[in-house]
Parts: sequence; C-alpha cells; structure tokens
Amino acid sequence: MKQLRVEVADTYPKREYGLMNRKKLAEDQGMLFKFPYYNRLNFWMKNTYIPLDIAFINDEGVVLQIESMSPHSTKAVFSNYPCRYALEVNKGWFNKNDVKEGSIIVGEGITHKKGILLNKSAQVLAPFFMNAPPAQNPENPEMDTTEMQPQDPEQLPGETVREQRDPEVRLNRTIRELIEDADYKGLSLLIIYQIKQRPDKPPLVLPPKKISGPFSFEPDEFGEEDAIVKCWDEQDAEWKSFLIDNIISLDYFDPQNNENIAG
Repeated sequence: MKQLRVEVADTYPKREYGLMNRKKLAEDQGMLFKFPYYNRLNFWMKNTYIPLDIAFINDEGVVLQIESMSPHSTKAVFSNYPCRYALEVNKGWFNKNDVKEGSIIVGEGITHKKGILLNKSAQVLAPFFMNAPPAQNPENPEMDTTEMQPQDPEQLPGETVREQRDPEVRLNRTIRELIEDADYKGLSLLIIYQIKQRPDKPPLVLPPKKISGPFSFEPDEFGEEDAIVKCWDEQDAEWKSFLIDNIISLDYFDPQNNENIAG
C-alpha cells in the first residue's frame, strides 16, 4: 500500500489558496481538500505553477474520477458527481502508483466500508448518486427538490459488490501540518532529525531533540516557501532553524505533563 503525505485544506481560506504559488511538490506529497457538504466540485489552476492530477473521492474512499490540470489554466475542472473530497498530486503520480477510478484512498477521515465498493471493471458511481433525474419545483424550475438517496449497487446493471480490500493509498499528515497542529495546541515536539552529507555517505541521524513554539516557517536558500521551521531548541536553549524535509519523524509532547501524547 502506498503512503502519501498530505496537507489538509479543510477551511475556506485553505481551500481557496490550495497549492498556489508553490514552485515544487515532493514526490509522495499532495493536498487533500475537505468540503463540509456534498457538491459538484470545481477547481482551476490560477497562480499554480505545478502540473497536477486531481482525484474526486467519495466518503468511502472510492476514487470516482481523475483529471489532469495544467499550470495557470483558468479552465475549471468539474467533478462528475457530488462529493466532499478532492486529492491533488503531482501530474503522473496516480498513473505511476496504479491509482485509477475505483481505487481506494483512506486516512484523514476517509474510511472504506464493507459492501459498497463497486466492481473496479464496471462503471464507477458514487454511492449517493441520485436514483432519478432531479425533480423541478414548479415555482422555481432551477431548484432541485430530489433528495440524494444511496444507490443500491446490486441494482446497477453490470455492477457487483466486492468484499472489503486493502486500500491502494493511505493518507498521512505532512510534517508541516503536524507542526502547525502542535503550535495551535501549544504542544512541544520530540523530533528525529537527519543531516544530509555527501552523496556517497548516508545521512547523519541525530539523537531525539525536543523543540517548542511558537513555530514559524521560512523559505530556504532556493526560495522554496515554508521549507524551514524556526523554533526553540530546548536542549541547546536557543532559537534554531530546521529543514522540514530533514525531519524523519516527530511525536507530540505535552510540556505540562512531561509526556509524549498521541497526535
């Protein structure tokens, strides 16, 4: 199963800004968009420099549709079905990792439930797809009065229900997201940090180090936004900067109880 680190855009400002003004995206990194309601989602690429693929995903983690998006394009890409999740990755990542319509994505609130996944070789429909065309309100022809009802997969021609299976992709929060979360909660972090050496030598892994906020993000020497986190190094009792890509792992640390806690 492939692991993908994601930044989670779960507020209106985060969803609106998305991946704009980024010059690069790590190979196994993406952005998961969470919306509060079912809707036909639409995205464009204004001020976005990275060529992307986008997957529209239902509540059970089934990929309903995958589209490609070109940098700076203002042409909107729409989901064919109402959904609440969209996942953006580097262009070609889905194809490289054999993720397609019908694949399963889990993590960050998306769970796969037994008995709803449709046969991968058949046409993929959202479980909440309407059973009938929208009924119109005679007083307002544009108003849809048909409720979204779960579709019974057994009633769909050519569809068969599959047993629960392992997902193709599991989503995990990025290191930056975890640091932002710790800053919001007022928690310290216990990190494992590596220093990259010459190409012919393995990275030097340092002993665990405890850092605390306030955490702030800065660009690196190449101008990559938010590539460095500046924080308080509790061992050395001074402010330091760490390359986020060099942080191997981290755990939340509650300074009041002096213990590690689950994230």
